[in-house]
Amino acid sequence: SPCIKNLYFSNKKADSYSQKIKKLEAEIALLTNYSTDTIYRLDYRTMKYDYISSAVEKLLGFTPQEMRKINFRSLILETRLVTDGLRTVSSFDELEYKRKNGDVGKWQADYLISTKSGQKIWVSDVSLPWLDEKSGRVIGSVGSLRDITDRVKMENDLLSNFEKAGTLDSLTGLISKQVFFNEVEYELKRIKRNKTEVSMVLIDIDGLAQLNHEIGSFFGDKAILRVTDNLKKSLRETDIIARIDGGTFAALLPETAVRTAFNVVERIRENISAAEIKLGGDNTGVKFNVSCGLASSSFIENITATDLYKLADNRLSLAKRTGRSQVAIEEILSLH
Repeated sequence: SPCIKNLYFSNKKADSYSQKIKKLEAEIALLTNYSTDTIYRLDYRTMKYDYISSAVEKLLGFTPQEMRKINFRSLILETRLVTDGLRTVSSFDELEYKRKNGDVGKWQADYLISTKSGQKIWVSDVSLPWLDEKSGRVIGSVGSLRDITDRVKMENDLLSNFEKAGTLDSLTGLISKQVFFNEVEYELKRIKRNKTEVSMVLIDIDGLAQLNHEIGSFFGDKAILRVTDNLKKSLRETDIIARIDGGTFAALLPETAVRTAFNVVERIRENISAAEIKLGGDNTGVKFNVSCGLASSSFIENITATDLYKLADNRLSLAKRTGRSQVAIEEILSLH
């Protein structure tokens, strides 16, 4: 009858779909099982794995069944955000809040992880949001984990070689004073060809020695890193930043007139003064200030890197002598 015939074709079609799904599942299983990367799906509601491939056992020593019972965050010793210049973070709260509330960008981070045997390895995590089919809300992430221990070791060795060569500051990763001067000399030649201006600022943490004495050197390191972070975020990629020594920094702003540079530096100074550095579990915070000296040169002037640095240093001394926590400015300078 027509009904039986339709039922026959309906069942045949369903069997065909079922076979295709089984074939697809087998292909996916083959890919995930033979991949050296660990593929996973993490549920944010439980912070446990909804799925994790068998490669995790070779990576971390835990079986997939064990990993489904473990909060992965408990294994992480250190986190560096690849998507934020390898910034180290101590808490995932802010990052999880952003993703749960619609930040659907790619996540990429490097973790220092303790394996089941207690060995410490570096692991790269690349993931995208896992969205609920009905609500469209972010409920987790889908991604992959890969052992990058050898790569990190090579990078650290290279960085160490740079530091030994005196080109990079070991605490901040910024260039050294000598490299900065070489860059300034090059820029001064360039502005003559392009008929533009350049500005230089020296920034110094006010009372750093006293803060180190009263609170501890750890605070000084945090303050130095806070200034470094502000400079990197506030300045352009074409600007050149260096740590001169102690709490003193220098920045060169190509193709920037002194008044424009002043607005940029003043904003940096205000941002630094407004923020606190937390000291401990009691949420106690301490603020600190910086003083800045600013100098500028145009293409018509015959000025060296040393001359421009001295002028900025004079402005910095003026800012210190007249109250600190301010930007001392000098109009375009003439040194004929």
